[in-house]
Amino acid sequence: MRTRITLLLVALLLIAVPASAQQLFDFLGQTVVPGDVGGMLNMDSVVRDPAPATTPIPLDFANYEYTLVVRDLVLDIDGSPQVYSGGMLVIYEDNTTVADHANPATFSDGTAILIGAITTLNRTMFTATLGSAAGWVDWTGGTRLDDIAPADQLGWPFLTGISRHDGNVEAGYDEQWDGKVEPEEPIVEVTPMSWGSVKALLY
Repeated sequence: MRTRITLLLVALLLIAVPASAQQLFDFLGQTVVPGDVGGMLNMDSVVRDPAPATTPIPLDFANYEYTLVVRDLVLDIDGSPQVYSGGMLVIYEDNTTVADHANPATFSDGTAILIGAITTLNRTMFTATLGSAAGWVDWTGGTRLDDIAPADQLGWPFLTGISRHDGNVEAGYDEQWDGKVEPEEPIVEVTPMSWGSVKALLY
């Protein structure tokens, strides 16, 4: 009986995530939107520490800057909403160059820790200056991809508010996007554990 209870506790330790835990990549950035069908949307943003929430994988905000960029998201339907597909989302880690909207290359000169495909995204403007966008991301690469279990790599919501207010938009861009990319359910970091370590917990 004691062994059965211990095994149950071990299983719970391996899979448990606090019910209140929220995991997300919180970003604030600037976006260029296309004028015609077939054109491409691109965004440059900085990932912010979401405390008291956490990032889905551990990030070292004290020593690195993290940027999140969207590239080559194609406008398929220019309606309300606009419909996009086929883009790429990349999160970079960099401790050398500070991201600067006056130099968009500074957003993508680090190490690509996560690379994802944006399968679809809808963009809607409610007024001349306010809107939102929502889409889906499947993680497919990057140096930290294996930190996410394969079953947790697909179907992450991409959600953002949109502002076209002059005071929020940097030169060379059309919109400010303030949003997040998050798993639908909290995920657990992939941490290998030997059978010996599991047995040690039983005694």
